[in-house]
Amino acid sequence: MDRVDIFIANLYHSVENGSTDTFRETALRALGDLVDFDGALWGSGNYTSNVFHSVVTLGVEAGYPQALERTQGINPILPALLDNVGQAVDMRSVIGDSAFLQSPVYRRCFSRYGIERIVSYLAYDRRSHLYTLLSLYRFDADRPFTEDERCLFERAAYHLVAAAGHAFFLHMATGARPQSPAAHAAVCDDHGLLYQAQPSFVDLIEDRFESWSYERLPFTLPAPGETRVTHGLCIEVEALGDLFCVRIRREGPIDCLHGRDQEIVAGVCRGMTFKDIGRELELAPSTVSNRLYRVYRQLGVANRSSLVRLVHRST
Repeated sequence: MDRVDIFIANLYHSVENGSTDTFRETALRALGDLVDFDGALWGSGNYTSNVFHSVVTLGVEAGYPQALERTQGINPILPALLDNVGQAVDMRSVIGDSAFLQSPVYRRCFSRYGIERIVSYLAYDRRSHLYTLLSLYRFDADRPFTEDERCLFERAAYHLVAAAGHAFFLHMATGARPQSPAAHAAVCDDHGLLYQAQPSFVDLIEDRFESWSYERLPFTLPAPGETRVTHGLCIEVEALGDLFCVRIRREGPIDCLHGRDQEIVAGVCRGMTFKDIGRELELAPSTVSNRLYRVYRQLGVANRSSLVRLVHRST
């Protein structure tokens, strides 16, 4: 394995064993062993909002992300990134050094933070407008990024973005509240503006809402803890500070059950025993057993295996 392969392997290993809160900062520091840099930025959000929803920086002064946000209309590297999504772009390939030093974006932003050399990578979903921007900086104009370094960064950046998405939704899936294995997740604000979304979430919304414009979710969010059914989808919401985690899944046979019975069925589908389910729901194992057998009769199945097949066949 070369050093990039080792970096990638360690990156995905850290997803399983590290903290989601510090993943991006830790990953950026590890990236420094592949490509030397003086500063870095990792920001993400919705392109229509013109601001970073979340951002991590290394080596640059406080206030830099906000200053960078204000350059959207004058930053020459941005159109190049949008034309080359998934590729690392060096500012030198977009604008010559002399023109760069005279440019508004250099005078208003980069020069104030000592940034002389820039290489950036953009991951962008044109359907949902979700993006991730990774940028590396050097403060010495005499140390431009080489082509080999640009290629190393491009290869690593793809896996940084993929691993970060995996880390986020792995964290969501392993939260305290059990979730259906068929649920597809996204994060949005109270206006339905997406900030993060699994591709399968976008696919399912597209399938059920043909006229969806992508800028906002095409349905009103239910209150946290409640379930709303519309267009054949079951929608649940969980508060995340001032944002919301939205989970959707296709409406299935268990949606006719009462809430506690749905939780029991979810436990069965996770392979839990009556005792395990009872402990989690604070019910006696005998109560779990009795309710489950009523569910069997209601759904017309004979045993656990038939129930699990019915649930998974309908998702």
